[in-house]
Amino acid sequence: MVPAGSRQALSSDKPERPSTAYGENTLGEIADGDPVRLPDLSIVFRRRAERLAVLANGHELEGFLRLIASVVAAQHAALAGLPPGSLPGAAQIAKARLAKQAPLDPVSLRRDPSWRAALGRILGEVDDKLLPEPARAARAALGTASEAELEALADRFLGSDVASADAAKAVFVAAALQVAWTRMAALIDKGDLDPGTVDAGQCPVCGSPPIAGIVSPGGTKFGHRHLHCSLCATAWRYVRARCVHCGSTEKISSRQIAGTSYLRAECCESCQGYSKVFYVEQAKPLEPLADDLASLGLDLMVGEEGYARAPNPFVLGVMEHPAG
Repeated sequence: MVPAGSRQALSSDKPERPSTAYGENTLGEIADGDPVRLPDLSIVFRRRAERLAVLANGHELEGFLRLIASVVAAQHAALAGLPPGSLPGAAQIAKARLAKQAPLDPVSLRRDPSWRAALGRILGEVDDKLLPEPARAARAALGTASEAELEALADRFLGSDVASADAAKAVFVAAALQVAWTRMAALIDKGDLDPGTVDAGQCPVCGSPPIAGIVSPGGTKFGHRHLHCSLCATAWRYVRARCVHCGSTEKISSRQIAGTSYLRAECCESCQGYSKVFYVEQAKPLEPLADDLASLGLDLMVGEEGYARAPNPFVLGVMEHPAG
């Protein structure tokens, strides 16, 4: 799904400094408040699509970013009229807590069919004019796939086991699963979250890895960092200068592309993992998933030094996933 020649474009790309506000400065409003912010279904996908469209202008991966913007706009449309889903009951939540799992952890949570309904809506809503041939072929294949085939694709995506041959299909599958999990996260009771997982490097709601962190003013002179879930769009507070992969606070260093003071890669020498950190003070109009996709050049730069992270869901199967 990433266009041919993208490695050269990404490695030389200097992300544009954002210039239009999309409300991510609301993080500053919760910097001194609730450590967990559940997604707002009325704006989460709409705002993301708008941000992607702005970032695409003049970008060397403009076609790719506009394609993902169309997919995200289709996610927003898919929420309307989606059939009822299901949330885990008290017994399931208690069992998950005993197992040290998040209540919506896809490893233990049985998927209901609503995600497949979301997939069908996304396939029908996405702008065909923006789809390259591999994406058109993937959409056609998914449209005729059996329930068992779709569930197997979902299993592989959620298990971070997407082969390069399935990368185009994975974009649509990821989008549908994000819709299903974001809706569940928006409806869950915060009282069902294990307090011991809130300050962890994985999402306290679904246990997925973060897409990026956003540092906003408040709390201390250094501000607060909130990580943003790659699956359910939950945001949760996380200690500054601490590895999101192994929890180490030692041997943490940062990398950045010249001229992008609002974005850094926080690298851990202990585990060779890294995460992206965006700074609201330098650039208030941020949307974590969108700005992550627009700054893949930074991923390539730190990847060449041997650091790794869980890839953005929309490039899983294209960019290397960290071993182990």
